[in-house]
Amino acid sequence: MVAPASTPPTATATSAVNARPHATARDFDDDDHAQGAPLLEALLADTARPSRLGLPAGAAAVFEVAGAIVLATIALAISGAHLGVAPPWLRLFDNLYWTVADIGAAWLTWIGVRDARQKGLRAEVAARRWFALGFTSYALGQLLWDLQIFLAWQPFPAPSDPFFMMMAPCCALGMMGYLRGRVSESQRLAAVLDTLSLAIAVVALALVVYLPERGAMSTLALGVMVAYPTLLLAGACVGVMLIALLRVGRGWSIWVLTGMLAAHGGLWMEWNALSLRHALADGGVVNALFPVCTLLGGLAVTCWRVEAAVNPRIDRFYEGALRVLPLVVVVGVTFAVTLQNSVADLSPSGRITCEAAAVVVILLAAVRQTLQLRDRDQLIEAQHLLRDRENQLGELNLNLEQRVLHRTQEVEQRNAELSTALQQLSMAQHELVRAGKLAGLGSLVKGVAIEISAALSNADMVAMTLPAQVESLARLHATPGDDGSRLRRQVAGHVGALDESHKQLRQSLEQARNVIVGLQQLAVDQTSDQRRTFDLLASVREICDLTRLAHRHDPIEIIVTGEPDLILDSYPGTIGQVLNQLVENAIVHGFVPSGEGTISVRVWPSGDDAVRITVNDDGVGIPPADLPQVFAPFFTTRLAQGGSGLGLTISRNMVNGILGGRIEIASPAGAGTTATITLPRQAPRSQG
Repeated sequence: MVAPASTPPTATATSAVNARPHATARDFDDDDHAQGAPLLEALLADTARPSRLGLPAGAAAVFEVAGAIVLATIALAISGAHLGVAPPWLRLFDNLYWTVADIGAAWLTWIGVRDARQKGLRAEVAARRWFALGFTSYALGQLLWDLQIFLAWQPFPAPSDPFFMMMAPCCALGMMGYLRGRVSESQRLAAVLDTLSLAIAVVALALVVYLPERGAMSTLALGVMVAYPTLLLAGACVGVMLIALLRVGRGWSIWVLTGMLAAHGGLWMEWNALSLRHALADGGVVNALFPVCTLLGGLAVTCWRVEAAVNPRIDRFYEGALRVLPLVVVVGVTFAVTLQNSVADLSPSGRITCEAAAVVVILLAAVRQTLQLRDRDQLIEAQHLLRDRENQLGELNLNLEQRVLHRTQEVEQRNAELSTALQQLSMAQHELVRAGKLAGLGSLVKGVAIEISAALSNADMVAMTLPAQVESLARLHATPGDDGSRLRRQVAGHVGALDESHKQLRQSLEQARNVIVGLQQLAVDQTSDQRRTFDLLASVREICDLTRLAHRHDPIEIIVTGEPDLILDSYPGTIGQVLNQLVENAIVHGFVPSGEGTISVRVWPSGDDAVRITVNDDGVGIPPADLPQVFAPFFTTRLAQGGSGLGLTISRNMVNGILGGRIEIASPAGAGTTATITLPRQAPRSQG
């Protein structure tokens, strides 16, 4: 920073940021779970209402207050310079609006950091933090400059200069960090080369301008003077590269921040030139432009965010600008070299420095062009690969339609085959159910037929003895002269024999009639699937009685227990078929090899809407390996002995389908087998 004309040359404080946080502002990690916000961010928390311009809460108020003070003091300084106000007052006004603008800009940047953190914008938080650190360092430099003015101690370089100069590097670091992961390494390297080329070109141009007016200025002082515009314009170049690489559209904040850095660099060129010519005075226009640019830059940081523009025209424009930028830098350094020839007071060392800078810039431009050619070669190779992939994709698309048509025909054929198979399976299932019913009914008929035959044989024997008894009674009646008492005894004996024969005949015929009636009802139920209302326990007893008759010569006891008056609206024939299958399974499989055992059938309620039938035997049980497969179709342990393996499968389908219930089979070790049927009191109507 170069002091006004009334002071020795020194560097001012209007465009820097510290590379690390201020001593009172603790930085924080990218991690959202860090231990709180920085001290400045916490102190600057506000409760103002959100801005209508889209700024974060509180930013508009800070900008309006700081802007009003800055404009008022600028007006006082400029008008005072024209009216001849005393220099101390002009110096006070100048430093006042610089200080207010710098502190206000730093305040705005930390509001922007807080806003990005609240919105969860991790990349923006990192970038805005760098910007805030730079503007804060710049404000600290201005405060140190105010202290130097107060102490009337103004060396050059001064302690405030490092703080001023760090604003541009911090802004550049924030923007370069934002580029990480969003562009390729070659693009980032190109951005660094372009920035370095521009910095060297600015150095060359600054030396051409400053060296003739150097006078007795030390090399260190000259270096600090050149560093101000160089750092700022290099930071502006990074902003331009970020805009071009990410194809930024109308986002005003990034444009304003980049423009602020470029404007600061230009102002520093003019400021230092005026200082070297001793033409810089307090209350000038150049002085007034610094705080305006700084305050606008702080406002831009509050909502700094990169938004790419999806527009082919903008994309082509940026691509062309990136290709032309190295040429612009070369032209700039060439202009500086050409300009030095017209400067008579330029020392030989200065000329050598300018020419060396030109050579370096040209070499960097050559390297930059090499990177562009390499990227172009990679792009051409990628285009060739893409074209090959497109050709392969075209071939695949040509064959895809035929393959899809062929597969569609295969699927339609398979669907037709599956449909036919399902119809055949359905018909086979109905036939199996019908065959199972007829088989069960046949086994019952066989046993019942034996019982009826026995009853009729008894009746026949009684009927055969009746004629002989009647004839004997007739002879007694025709025999004369016998003792009356003896005759009466003989008649009484024949009458008793006739009465007993009549009783046996009536009992045998009644038994045959009951068996035939039960068989008729069972036949109707099992062959017609008739739905009716019935007493479950009575129906179970009838079924078990018929089964008991069929196996009356086997050493097997069938016991039926349960609660009466369990009225069901269901299909008794289907229940009988399932129950008969379970009892037959117990007889055939459960009592091997002894053939003796007991089957207990129990009927009992299960809640208000369901009943249960359990069939338990004390036989050998089912092996654990076979138990999961008992309901599987065609699974049987007697396949070579007449077993079909469909009995329990059909039974389960009847229970699950027609009856709307479920069936379970358990066989604990050493406890026989228990089959449990759970049925609703009212079968599903859709099956009726």
